[in-house]
Amino acid sequence: MAEANQILTDLSDRGVLFGLGGSVYDWNDPFGRLFLQTLAMVAEFEANLGHLRTREGMALAKRQGKLKGKQPKLPESAQRSIRRRYAAGEASLADLAGEYSVGRSTIHRVIRRAPAADEGD
Repeated sequence: MAEANQILTDLSDRGVLFGLGGSVYDWNDPFGRLFLQTLAMVAEFEANLGHLRTREGMALAKRQGKLKGKQPKLPESAQRSIRRRYAAGEASLADLAGEYSVGRSTIHRVIRRAPAADEGD
């Protein structure tokens, strides 16, 4: 609401009139101000309902085991191979990124995130 009021005030100061249908509303007129603030309140209410529905849907999906977050771009076997080959000096970040069709930053994250299980490979 505060942001909407600020936007409406800024626009009104620049001489912008607000029209809806066949009517024009003046921010300086009490009825116009009431109408525009009411529209802003309804918009905020609708946005809050959308956020609420999203959170409820995500909670339900999580309970059902369907919400697992962002999945890794590369399977674990490929990540182990990348870490092994990079540690052995067989391939550079750029070579591995090209080979697996991912960005260098993805390869860098895979290397940084080396689990203890890789030490036995």
